[in-house]
Amino acid sequence: MTKKSSSAIRVCIIDDHSVVRMGFKYMLSLVPDVVCVGEAAGGEGAAKFVRDCGADVVLLDVRMPGTDGIAALDEIMSDNPDAKVVMLSTSDAEEDVYRAVTKGAKGYLLKESAPGSIVDAIHSVAEGGTCLPEELRRVYEARAAERGLTAREREILRYVAKGLSNEEIGGYVGLSLNTVKAHVRNILDALNVSDRAEAVAEGIHRGIIA
Repeated sequence: MTKKSSSAIRVCIIDDHSVVRMGFKYMLSLVPDVVCVGEAAGGEGAAKFVRDCGADVVLLDVRMPGTDGIAALDEIMSDNPDAKVVMLSTSDAEEDVYRAVTKGAKGYLLKESAPGSIVDAIHSVAEGGTCLPEELRRVYEARAAERGLTAREREILRYVAKGLSNEEIGGYVGLSLNTVKAHVRNILDALNVSDRAEAVAEGIHRGIIA
């Protein structure tokens, strides 16, 4: 076991997969100036967990059941706007990357990244920097240049993906048929597609809907 410095960077891990947490903990155990101070299996209560750990850097999974990583990030940043969070995910979907960076994540890396890249990200973020690989930076910039969907439009797109008609969607969300039709037109325009099927496919591609 590598001996830890008394001024080691304190890192906590939030990920719903125990094997992933185990792998990250082992990786961090090999780094002299980094120490794992806590782990959590989900995003619920993330802000309190991070606060109780006294973590300098948070490694946070994006896709988790229940309170997902984006919601957990929002909670952490609301509790402490100076929090240093690095998102780790198997997803490079532009909506995930865009929402994470927009909500204050200091880094976003794919879990397949080399261990050295993750360690470098921890050091960079701990020192006040950021870490967004060039390919993910391009994803973020492309999404930032487009008009995104509103919360209501994302909700309606999820119902479209389930095969509901405009009238059925109106019943679920409490909107008139004409209002739902207008939202669907706006969704098609925002996603630059021509029909509902293409909107669903594009929504899945971008990570707007699962």
